[in-house]
Amino acid sequence: MPGWETRLYLITYPPGPDASNHSHPVVGIGLVLEGTMVSAFDDDPEETFAANQSFRDRPSFHRVSRNGSQTDPMKFVIAYTVRQGEPNTVWPQM
Repeated sequence: MPGWETRLYLITYPPGPDASNHSHPVVGIGLVLEGTMVSAFDDDPEETFAANQSFRDRPSFHRVSRNGSQTDPMKFVIAYTVRQGEPNTVWPQM
């Protein structure tokens, strides 16, 4: 689609890290490759995704986004299709 691009990311969280409290202006489609991911949007309950499970990032407030293990890394791939020059993730202003 003219003016749009698809971005594919490979993301690794070491044991324990938390990347909660950010937003996505567009949908993301992902797959957990290793470990477990804990995720929740807005006021929804937390969901846990294990290796070989797919997930969807909603265009919303990503309240919980963390590695589900304190001892093992977690790795996933995720793709976003966005307008060129627009962000796929928005972090709060500090």
